[in-house]
Amino acid sequence: MRTIRHPGEPLEPRVPAVPCRARRLGVTFRPGVSVLSSVSQALTPLGIESAVVEISGGAFDPLVYVMPAESDDGVHAAWYSETHAPEGRAEIEALSFTYGRRDGEPFLHCHGVWRHADGQRRAGHLMPGEACFAEPVEATVVALSGAILDQLEDSETEFRLFTPVVHGGWSQESRRAVLCRVKPNEEICSSIEHTVKEHGIERASLHGVGSLVGCDFADGQHMASIASELFIRRGSVRRENGEPVASLDIAIVDINGRIFEGEILRGRNTVCVTFELLIVEV
Repeated sequence: MRTIRHPGEPLEPRVPAVPCRARRLGVTFRPGVSVLSSVSQALTPLGIESAVVEISGGAFDPLVYVMPAESDDGVHAAWYSETHAPEGRAEIEALSFTYGRRDGEPFLHCHGVWRHADGQRRAGHLMPGEACFAEPVEATVVALSGAILDQLEDSETEFRLFTPVVHGGWSQESRRAVLCRVKPNEEICSSIEHTVKEHGIERASLHGVGSLVGCDFADGQHMASIASELFIRRGSVRRENGEPVASLDIAIVDINGRIFEGEILRGRNTVCVTFELLIVEV
């Protein structure tokens, strides 16, 4: 199993998980302000403080993002590339982001695939305080109650990472869910399967963003990069012979900007820095 060495000691639990409730709704994000401002302006009046958001379609102008990179600071196990800010309108193919708080204020963590104005297909980690939507953008929001993602210091990785914490009461008009952070070097599918068993969930949809130490796919593809950025395109948990089986279809980009897509090979893929995951009972 591939692993990566981080600066701090591994801390338990390896999959912090908070039971919560989730409800799905459609929301339109407006242009003319930063993505972060647009999202918070749309969700705050709805009483939504944390969510996973999925978008297919629309555009950015400007688009500002980074890609994964090897670290050269002697501390972190992985880092970010220089900032990319291509000129003109960039079409959104698909993206996902986790939404919560940082220092008590709204914040989000977004990975996606997009096309530059010159047609280049690229992927990476959006800079939400600098990028803007070019037009009203329709989104599917999976809103949470009873838990929130709070960006906290993590001594293992020396990053500030979205971490699930208990927050507020549960909305009854919603589905049972579990908000998680899978820590480095944990195999992602087995972590999901163990978590749903712990929480008594039979079947679920899976949503979120993260990174893996390389990636093996069910169709034989292999991404060798130790640093990456990914988002779940489709994810589910089903039952086989009475046991949970997790399935993740992802888009992932490596340190050279190459995009890999498809269903990952169960039992073979370990988390690099973090994997922010929402499990929703279906």
